[in-house]
Amino acid sequence: MKINIFLSLLFSLMMCCSCGGDEPELDSELPPILPSVAWTEDEPVAQEVTPPDVAKIEGLNEETFPVIDGSDSTEPIRAMLAASLVGDYRCVWLPTPTDGARCLRLLSKTDDYADNAIRLLYTKLKENNTHPSYNNLIDGTVELIICARESSEDEQNYAQEKGVTLIEKPIALDSFAFLLNRQNNVNNLSHEQIVGIYSGKITRWSQVGGEDKTIVAFTRNRNSGSQEKMEKLVMQGTPMIDLPELRGGSMIWPYMMLHQAIDGIAYSPYYYYLNMSESVEYVKAIAINSVPPTKEHIRDRSYPFVSSVVAVIRSDTPADSYTRKIFDYLTTTDGKKIIEASGYVAN
Repeated sequence: MKINIFLSLLFSLMMCCSCGGDEPELDSELPPILPSVAWTEDEPVAQEVTPPDVAKIEGLNEETFPVIDGSDSTEPIRAMLAASLVGDYRCVWLPTPTDGARCLRLLSKTDDYADNAIRLLYTKLKENNTHPSYNNLIDGTVELIICARESSEDEQNYAQEKGVTLIEKPIALDSFAFLLNRQNNVNNLSHEQIVGIYSGKITRWSQVGGEDKTIVAFTRNRNSGSQEKMEKLVMQGTPMIDLPELRGGSMIWPYMMLHQAIDGIAYSPYYYYLNMSESVEYVKAIAINSVPPTKEHIRDRSYPFVSSVVAVIRSDTPADSYTRKIFDYLTTTDGKKIIEASGYVAN
């Protein structure tokens, strides 16, 4: 009950922030209204996932496994990587106790193996989100990161300040999805209409084929993986107007807000939406330019906002280290099997 009251108050505050004052003056020519499309989605990965049968890296075990960090949405890749290359583990999707999302967790196949070994391995699998992960790698407190985006300008500047060079390479593909409440009858927007909404030129759903209601658009905080993708992949230099930022600490916040904001719009990696949010009963990922953000359209790159998941190490990582070996392994045939088993599309 306290959570519901808090969310209601927060939502009311955001509504005031987004709708107060004069509405932006609309351009005389707006993007044409696109026809709606059938709303479709993939099936999420199974509840229990068997790690693929792959070649192991000699000498890699719980003790020698490097410390790996990364973004929320790439946690399943890190878990599947550890389960596939180390010991006798299985992977199971479990709900997280704090925010209602779900995550892929390592479990041992034999009870007598679980205690010390799995605890040690879990100390190597960090979950500090995108921006802190880059900073941790630059500072040398972690050895490898797997993130849903390339380094930001702030992170590049920080690396330069510290005299560190990063090596980034794409290992998987995802799509950048736009989310609406299921009660919204809009199932399709154009790239131009998305830019129009977030630049203030489009303020009502009736301008894009929906009901005559004010659009409540949410953004993410600076340097978050989603916000960096929004600015680079979608806006491409067009300034965004001042909109409510979701600073709630995790990627589940856009989904929590859309639970109540029937007229809202937000964005998220599609992988997180499909496999980790547990919110598809009230949130939908819409088509862009009449193409839904499905795995099929990610793989053939027909969806407009396909993005890369990257593995990143420091350039001073020794060539014979397990960190470098895993970094190289991720783009091998066996590495791609691990990525696909996690539910991602291998690059």
